Amino acid sequence: MCSIRCFRQVSRTSKQLLRFCSNKGCKESKKCAELKAAGTCKDSIKKDEKCKKDDLEKKEKDKEGCKDDGKGGGKERKKVTLLEGDGVGSELISALKQVFKVTDVPVDWDIVDCYMENGKLNPQLLESLRRNKVGIKGPIDTRDLKHLWKAFGLYAYVTLCRNLEGHKSRYGALDCVVIRDVMEGEYSGIEHSVVPGILQSIKVSTSAGSDRIARYVFQYALKHKRKKITVAHKANIMKLTDGNFLSSMRTEAHKHLEKVKFEERYMDTTCLNLVMQPDQNDVLVSSSMYGDVLVVMASSIMGGKALCPSFYVSKNGLLYDTLLKPTRDIAGMNLINPTGMLLSATLMLRHLKLDSYADTIRCAVERVYKETDIRTTELGGSSKCSEVTDAVCKFISEGKK
Repeated sequence: MCSIRCFRQVSRTSKQLLRFCSNKGCKESKKCAELKAAGTCKDSIKKDEKCKKDDLEKKEKDKEGCKDDGKGGGKERKKVTLLEGDGVGSELISALKQVFKVTDVPVDWDIVDCYMENGKLNPQLLESLRRNKVGIKGPIDTRDLKHLWKAFGLYAYVTLCRNLEGHKSRYGALDCVVIRDVMEGEYSGIEHSVVPGILQSIKVSTSAGSDRIARYVFQYALKHKRKKITVAHKANIMKLTDGNFLSSMRTEAHKHLEKVKFEERYMDTTCLNLVMQPDQNDVLVSSSMYGDVLVVMASSIMGGKALCPSFYVSKNGLLYDTLLKPTRDIAGMNLINPTGMLLSATLMLRHLKLDSYADTIRCAVERVYKETDIRTTELGGSSKCSEVTDAVCKFISEGKK
């Protein structure tokens, strides 16, 4: 039997429940439908010459850099750190730049070409991230990525796993967020040989690190109107380390009893429920290695790692990326799927309060999957990375006419 600890939540208003409605009626699909209508129904809308002139003047002001209204209207230009990464990173970043250019996103790239120098992290990368507080990167080898985790203080990794309408999944509906620790747990990286033939790996769990993750998880859930948090653990076996992580989650949960439901489940039970009842999962949180397992499972249920947007969290800023690895064996072959990178970019744009641009790009990505048969090889198709990117750009251009 699994260990479950639930806290009662109060009734929510109908407005709050809209976040969990069907794909057809959800907020983002509604925005997408409105954007699509703006592009396809243009012939039935007649504007007078004055209206056209006003639109042109507004666009010019947007390009010059107007004050941010927080709703996607006129914007001052934003500066974002851009790191190409390794392997297929150049193709993913190229697709990102192409889509941003077509969308006229008011973002200027602060490009860092080299992230490692003589085995050490390039100080220019850290300076850029600290200055801009927002960055987006292509895949990086884990051995090098660890240097960035520590230097920039990246302590949490957030992955959004939600079915894309039009792409079939054999498991059913899924709309969950997996948040895992980055610095502690099994991934602390402390290993040594005790005596010849006996090796030891140390799992680290600190109260400060666990409390930090717990605070962020509940802040995220409340901000995004998520209604349930599930912590995956094995405190029945690892009573001290997992017990410490669980204790921090419980303490934070008691502060939000009436706002969000909280439950505890053993890691194996969490995995079972993710497969058997994917639609019952909301926010999943765990330590480092457990979280990696949950991310791979959840992303596979929605169609594959290439479809998932994700980002790292630090007190110094946010770093967006995709779940994809460098996969050098297909680098330069135009085979990688840019979907996850583009969706990560929409999360970044929302963080920068460029909501209308985020809506435009997400809508175009969704239309590719709903209205075309363009699929890369890992999704059962034969399309190239450039074909997916061109299709997204085509829908964006149609919506602007």
